[in-house]
Amino acid sequence: MIEEVQALMIAYVTDGREGNQPAQYQSLYVDLDLELEGLGYANPNPHKSLEVFWGFCKLKEMGTWADRRAYVRELYGDVLLDLERHIRRARDPRHWETANAQLTDNLSPVRAQWLKAKNFIYSQPPDYENSIKESINSIESILKILLNAPKGTLGKILPRADIDSDISRLISQAYGLLSNKDFVRHGGVIDQGITETEAEFFLEFAAISIIYIKHKLSASTPH
Repeated sequence: MIEEVQALMIAYVTDGREGNQPAQYQSLYVDLDLELEGLGYANPNPHKSLEVFWGFCKLKEMGTWADRRAYVRELYGDVLLDLERHIRRARDPRHWETANAQLTDNLSPVRAQWLKAKNFIYSQPPDYENSIKESINSIESILKILLNAPKGTLGKILPRADIDSDISRLISQAYGLLSNKDFVRHGGVIDQGITETEAEFFLEFAAISIIYIKHKLSASTPH
């Protein structure tokens, strides 16, 4: 289904446009969106129609067919990589499924970030530094959404969260640790000796933090 969606997108913005493609795309888009949700993935494709996608290409000045093809291929890259891992029966981190289940509805955008954090560990070659970055950023992202602070940073908005002070301090220390690591936030080139063990530690730490924050902040939000 992903391949069919990608083929329609590429054809529409290159040299293969046909009149029946928009209707085919919209029907397939809905089916794929439901399928991905059932498998625990956020749909990484924000373009709900081919006309909208064509407008996006013009807005982003993707003037060449090669640029448009590359964008479409990259769009589902993380989902396809993770599906391939499951086909090969690769294990998931311990708290992955539970944390992923928290990232629904308005938190769906964090799912894509969360998936990227995992994929950085298990891709070939692995990228442990960026996995750690995305893990901690996923905590920041869920706080931004639940506290309605889209432009905030974890350090500034965390004190506003109604969570245990000791847990808040742990999250803040993790964020501060990464801020002091050149490899994560400042484009450092010195080898920090980061391994899969550290990357998995932060992925699990982020998972537990997401589960806790969603429970605490959702419970404290008036209905």
